[in-house]
Formats: sequence, C-alpha cells, structure tokens
Amino acid sequence: MTDPNEAQNAETSREAFCRLVNQRIEKVTKSLENLSRLSSRKSDYSEKDIVEIKRFLTKELDKTLSGFRPRTNNDSKAFILKA
Repeated sequence: MTDPNEAQNAETSREAFCRLVNQRIEKVTKSLENLSRLSSRKSDYSEKDIVEIKRFLTKELDKTLSGFRPRTNNDSKAFILKA
C-alpha cells in the first residue's frame, strides 16, 4: 500500500523543473563570474577575443533556449521526400 503522506510529498514535474532550473542557473552564474575574473587579471586579451567569447556564449545560449520552444513541422532536420 502507498503511504498517504508520500502522495502529498511527491514532487510535481513543475516543482522538479523549478528546483533543477534554479540549481543549474546558479551553476551557470558562478561559472560566468569565474570567467569574468579573467578580466581583472593582467591577462593578455584583445577586443577580438572578447567578441569571439561573446559570439560563442550567445550561440550556446540561443541553442539552449531554443530547446524550450515548441517544435513546428518546419523545424524538422530530418530529410523527408514528399510525393
């Protein structure tokens, strides 16, 4: 038999999502803070380096966020030949 308290304590998928997204955003934020520390050091970097870093991070963020959007038929990457 299942415990009635167990059913009340079960985490909903929304609660699980919120818990996990908060943990992962915190990790990303800490990683970005760690990356930003390079700017305060006497590191040898150029404006071109900064642009390349920004371009890469922006592309990765866009790729990540696109996974949260509903896919449409036009988003299919599979080849389908229609008659």
